[in-house]
Amino acid sequence: MAGKKEGAQRILDAKASARKVQQRLIPAGGGIVLLAIVVAFLTRWEFGLATLLMCGLLFQYALERMNTIVEASIANGLKDMGWEAGTELDDEALEKIRTIANR
Repeated sequence: MAGKKEGAQRILDAKASARKVQQRLIPAGGGIVLLAIVVAFLTRWEFGLATLLMCGLLFQYALERMNTIVEASIANGLKDMGWEAGTELDDEALEKIRTIANR
């Protein structure tokens, strides 16, 4: 069983991962659109549309998986700290978590 410090660090790491995921949304989406345009240019527009739809579906699936993993990590961190799983992580709570993690 992990201690409070490890649980707090897990929450902070999960929040940092969630920020990284949000920062990478637009470049990944742009890459998918660019790939679809290249495929449509080199072949037919139907293949470009199919590429866009398939890559978009895979991207959505990966995003949902990453968000689920982050949410589970936050819930486990809260559990390790002895807090309620439904605790809202506002600025005050995050500051308290940072204090615990830096002990």
